[in-house]
Amino acid sequence: DAGQWAPAREAALALLEDADRLAAEGRFDEAAHLLLQRSVGQIGAARPGLVEPSSTARELAALPQLPGEARAAFATVAALVERSLFALRRLSAEDWQTARAAYADFALAEGRLAA
Repeated sequence: DAGQWAPAREAALALLEDADRLAAEGRFDEAAHLLLQRSVGQIGAARPGLVEPSSTARELAALPQLPGEARAAFATVAALVERSLFALRRLSAEDWQTARAAYADFALAEGRLAA
């Protein structure tokens, strides 16, 4: 059921653990970027053919083949990473918490089917 998809709980928890480790060192930009990079991998694994090497974060965030909750979470993380990388505005602890919450609220929600 495409409307109920989420990454496997174990993979989501491992990703959050790795990203939290970076954030604990004050490396908020890297933590959010890690969320984005691994989310792209999770999308690619769950939906083969959707992620192309030339795909941008904005394109992925708008994919109608993803459930709305996945698109919203991915869009939140992508916007923060984009701001960090392209506007050269470092992310704050609050920004990190926003990105983390968006991913965790989606990926760890009960009632979704893990890929």
